[in-house]
Amino acid sequence: MSAVPPVPPAPAVTNTRVAAALLALAAAEEPGGRASKEYRAAARTLRNLRADLHGRRFALASLPDVTHRAADAIGAFLASGSDENVGDALAAMLDRADPAAGRKADFLSQADVDRILSAPGGLSRADLCADLHLHTDRSDGRMPLPRLHRALENRGDRYALLTDHARDCAVAGGLFPGDFRAQRREVDALNARAETFTMFVGAEANIAEDGTLDVTPRSVPEIEAVVASVHTGLRSPRDQTGRLVRAIETPGVAVLGHPKGRLYDMRSGIRADWPRVFAAAAARGVAIELNGCPERLDLPPALARVAADSGCLFSLSSDAHAAAHLSFLDFGLAVARLAGIPSSRVVNAFSRDRFAAWLEERRSGGAITERT
Repeated sequence: MSAVPPVPPAPAVTNTRVAAALLALAAAEEPGGRASKEYRAAARTLRNLRADLHGRRFALASLPDVTHRAADAIGAFLASGSDENVGDALAAMLDRADPAAGRKADFLSQADVDRILSAPGGLSRADLCADLHLHTDRSDGRMPLPRLHRALENRGDRYALLTDHARDCAVAGGLFPGDFRAQRREVDALNARAETFTMFVGAEANIAEDGTLDVTPRSVPEIEAVVASVHTGLRSPRDQTGRLVRAIETPGVAVLGHPKGRLYDMRSGIRADWPRVFAAAAARGVAIELNGCPERLDLPPALARVAADSGCLFSLSSDAHAAAHLSFLDFGLAVARLAGIPSSRVVNAFSRDRFAAWLEERRSGGAITERT
């Protein structure tokens, strides 16, 4: 594995830390009340800014969705001098530590991502040929398939893996087997008109409590492979290693999607023996997803490093549900940079032909071929 490339140092106080503190203030207010809404809106703004606020001079209340009340809190946190001191300032305001701190740890703001990717060397967007986790309005996305296909081709992608949900995934709706067959025909027609872009038809399969999947290429032959993801039992205290390993060992599984199932400020995700999970994935040639959705950022950077040390392949994805989400690929790229993952270990940096061969290996359940 490559050494972690140097990353420009973060400012003493980061937007990430201040946004987390604002959410703690929001949680301490009346739910749904004006103050709570103001703090939450300001936190969203800070996480989306492309530059950190620390050391800059301007009226904080001029930022989008930042009220004077939120600006006063932001100013106090910035003046504390360090991210560590932000925690102390917050504890003084609340008369306690933030009980949700763990659910906001190891996430990145847009400013963090831009800073990480500004460093020379390491994996870059130029290395990536594709996005491998994408949804249309056939399941829980908002993009019609032709629009998504066109957007990816116009961006310069060489290929993509379409991953709408199957109908059995109760949290997201999705497609019946006949719908996947119709989608296959539509994708084939769109691919025939494209000059340099190929969309592969997959699905995001739901991993049931016993590790079985709601859709596989065996049950729906029109699907070339699946991204297998957990969508239930995400707050359970039980160990779910066996659930994940059984899914990984299922023929047709190409990617273990958002493995922890964590969500920013909502849940920490499932418990598992992660070295064992990663060892199983490495043995089967199944890629571990670095899901770039900022609310997921799953795997987090520290755990991505463990997966890299275990010999895993990786899939960087946006998990896009709308056109604006396609840029989330950069968040996954930033995590890969922090974990020191080289392009040779990223399946969507493969050539189109090599990626197609890798998908066929996953479909047959065979071991990965020698990496070149």
